[in-house]
Amino acid sequence: MSTLINPAPWQSIPQMLQDSCQRYQQQTAVIDGDTVLSYAQLGAAVDLCAQAMAGNGVKAGDTVCLWAPNSWQWIACAFGAWALGAVVVPISSRLKAREVGPVLQRSGARLLFSVSDCAGIDLPALLGAHYGLHDERPLDRVATLEQVVCFDRPSRLAGCSTYEAFLAGGAGGGGSIEVMHGDRLAEILFTSGTTGEPKGVMLNQQQILQAFWDWSDLGGLEASDNFLVIPPFSHGFGINAGILACVMRGMTHVVVDFFDPDAVLGLIADHAISVMSGPPALFSAIARKMAGSDNAGACQSLRVAYVGAAHVPQETIVRMQSELGIARVINAYGLIEACVVSMTRASDTTEVISRTVGRPLPNVGIRIVDDALRDLPAGDPGEVLVRGYGVMQGYFGEPELTAAVFTDDQWLHTGDIGVMDAAGNLTLVGRKKEMFICNGFNVYPSEVEDLLLQHPDIVQAAVVGIDHPDKGEIGMAFVVLASGVPVESGFDESALIQWARENMAAYKVPLRILSVDQLPLNANGKVRKDELTRIAMQHRTFE
Repeated sequence: MSTLINPAPWQSIPQMLQDSCQRYQQQTAVIDGDTVLSYAQLGAAVDLCAQAMAGNGVKAGDTVCLWAPNSWQWIACAFGAWALGAVVVPISSRLKAREVGPVLQRSGARLLFSVSDCAGIDLPALLGAHYGLHDERPLDRVATLEQVVCFDRPSRLAGCSTYEAFLAGGAGGGGSIEVMHGDRLAEILFTSGTTGEPKGVMLNQQQILQAFWDWSDLGGLEASDNFLVIPPFSHGFGINAGILACVMRGMTHVVVDFFDPDAVLGLIADHAISVMSGPPALFSAIARKMAGSDNAGACQSLRVAYVGAAHVPQETIVRMQSELGIARVINAYGLIEACVVSMTRASDTTEVISRTVGRPLPNVGIRIVDDALRDLPAGDPGEVLVRGYGVMQGYFGEPELTAAVFTDDQWLHTGDIGVMDAAGNLTLVGRKKEMFICNGFNVYPSEVEDLLLQHPDIVQAAVVGIDHPDKGEIGMAFVVLASGVPVESGFDESALIQWARENMAAYKVPLRILSVDQLPLNANGKVRKDELTRIAMQHRTFE
């Protein structure tokens, strides 16, 4: 494990915000539609929000939930909570009331920020309808929740206030800035796992600052950059690599509420976007939109792109560089429980960026081990263990679950299966729980998915394992075809299975390969493998 080579220059998030607002005060901090805030104005907006929170009784250690799409108010409220030493609990705007209620209750939130128009849905009213909240004091039935505030127009939920009314009502609250408390809890990020109850991951201020100081430093990000932040702030990447990284580097944060390729192209052109992030499919979608259109020069400002994926087809990287003009493509690996673990470097070849997630960040250790926790040599697959400053404080209110994911010497079990090469680059081949055994061979769905993605007609792939009477288990694959390949006439399952037989070991070849319009996703954009398994069971045939 290497040592810190460039420590973050702040002790806490409020101290970082104060420093950046002073250093870059006249530069643009946030662009959200027609709202443009300089760093000085962002600092003032955060102060107003912190005062209002304090005036409404929020204090250090309290939890503040945000259930809303990305917006400048979301940013101001997160920093306002941190300024008081409160804990931010992001909630995906895709979640429904039945899913949100338990998070509010488990986190003990006193204050909820939301919106009354999320793609036409009044989120607070949705919560009220679920809990039957129709009386004069409707929030009394939602555990500790005392107040709901809408960033946009008033909600139909009784007792819900607007953001403007909230700020006016709490003016002069006099919240104190917690400058020197980097060990104070900053976030509880609830996992979005495809199975099981979500767990609340606790991260403190200093570890987040250091992780994304290193991440942005190794990515070469600087104050002249305009960063188009597409992931939702409810996700660890959106709130940390988006909100925090932009401010710590003095970048301009261009807000995206919901992803749309046409809208994104317009934002890139209008705001000279130089940095953006997303999965490979996102960049492929943008390249397809540009092809043969009037937007040929829309992406000429782009210079850095982060693509978080176990495998990025080399063709995609070449296309990003040649058609979108992106000079630096970065692949990285992180998880909610450990922030950023590894990333590729500027000197890496296209092959390394394509097949690996790079090398560990400074002061982050990675081990590849077998089930007995014995270290495996380079080239052998095993579970990825991680140790370092970015590893979580634990699962909120779950000491037994926390203990179960750590070894005796405090290495975190990631549940990911990986292979380390001789140069120290990590390749992810699957999830330990998703691995299945076909004819006595271990099959990692991610590896089969990567192989399928090398077929020219496939842009997305997901593989699950199901029981088989002779082989023990076997894979079932779901694929999304490239634009222009009609499902009805262009998809030939037997031909694709034959291609798979020619390009991968027999035990990896799926029993069926089914074409779908889109893969089912959970609230944070991860593929619902449980839903695919249910569908696979309906389509299995063993003749």
